Parts: sequence; structure tokens; C-alpha cells
Amino acid sequence: MNKFFSLNSIDVNYKITLLERIIPIFILILLIIALYLNKNKIRNNKLLDKRFRYYCGIISLIFLSIYYILEWSTNGITVFNLPLHICFVSNILCIILCFNKNKKIFNFVVFTGILGGLSSLLAPDLGLSFKYFRYYQFMICHISIIIIPVYFMFIYKYSVTIKDTFKIIIITEILGLSLGIFNEIYNTNYMFVSFTSNEAAKGSILSYIGEGSSYFINLQALFLAIMLLWYSILKRSYKLIK
Repeated sequence: MNKFFSLNSIDVNYKITLLERIIPIFILILLIIALYLNKNKIRNNKLLDKRFRYYCGIISLIFLSIYYILEWSTNGITVFNLPLHICFVSNILCIILCFNKNKKIFNFVVFTGILGGLSSLLAPDLGLSFKYFRYYQFMICHISIIIIPVYFMFIYKYSVTIKDTFKIIIITEILGLSLGIFNEIYNTNYMFVSFTSNEAAKGSILSYIGEGSSYFINLQALFLAIMLLWYSILKRSYKLIK
């Protein structure tokens, strides 16, 4: 049992298998299809809607809480293990969204949650294994930050405008710049923001977009392009949701 809750793989040479990668993505696709096919049923049943939201919020909270209890009890609270990565921030906000249905929170997580969750599921930590709790926490929490915004799109018909999009871009930029300063001071890698090198992106695909100060410039351009592209996709999807 102690090995199961270890946050570090016992076998340092282990690499996540193709099956371990595919199953969570398959589950996510099934959940999205099920939500879409049953959206009218859920819209007309307040109890069913409430149960689904609360179950999602509680399950996410349990897995996120256990992870940080294990992390902080093992390594202590340090500048390197704060819940400041964009997916952790989105996870916390999605949990809150499940209970208060706040449209402003939705506007944020429909970008950061879905995009962050998808990128993490498609390129997960290579050391993850189904033998350990960390695998299930990683997959469940990242599925939740995708499925919760999708749920509010399908059931509550929440949508974002171009004005909302630029507001989220500005908020995310402020958050990113603040964490970039934090990263420079403490040599951390939150949101992969670095002003003078690509050190914050080491080990990720973002390390290939540039070095030195050009990394930050390219990161900004990539971020803006992805946000606007995702808004364009969301805008076209609203017609299908109705």
C-alpha cells in the first residue's frame, strides 16, 4: 500500500505504456459523447445536474487533496511544489465551478482547463504507471479540467465572446508574468515562463521553441495564437451544442 501511494516510481527505468496513455483519452471521449447525447435529459433534470456537478467536484477535490497531502508530508511545502502550475490552478477553479456555476470562472477554465488538460493527456509524465496513485490522480484531475468546462458548455450553454477571450488572455498574461518573476528568483518552472532562457521548459516540447530571450518572445506568440485559434473552434462548436 505504501508503494502504491509513492509519488515516485519505484522502477526508475519504467516508461508509461501506450495502453496507459490511450485508456484515459478513450474514457474522456466516451464521457464527452455521453454528455452530448444526454444533454437535454440533464438540462431538464435539476437533481441529475446537481449530482453530476457535485460528484465531479468532490472526486477532483479528493484526488487533488490526497496528492498534496502526500507531496507535502513527504517533501514539505517548498517553492517547488506549490499548486501554481496552470493545470493545478484550473483544477481548483473547476472544483469551485462545480458548486457555484460562476460564468467568469468558466471563461477562464474553458481555455486553461481544456487546453492544459489536453496537452497533458497527450504528452503525460513518462514515469507514470498504473501501479501507483500518481497515475490515477494525474489522469482523473486532467480529465476533470476538460470535462467540467465541456459540461457547462453542453448543459448550461455557457459560451465565450471575443471580449471574454481577450480578458482571459490579459489575466493569464498577468499570472504568467508574475510566475515568470517567481521562476527567475527561485529557479522554478511554473507555467513554463522564463525571461532569459528556456530553463523553465526543460523536459517539455516547449524547450524547442527557442533559447535565451527569444524563448519568451516565441512563447508569447504561441500562447496568443493558440488562444485565438481555440476561441475560433469554440465559436464554431456552439452551433452543434444547441
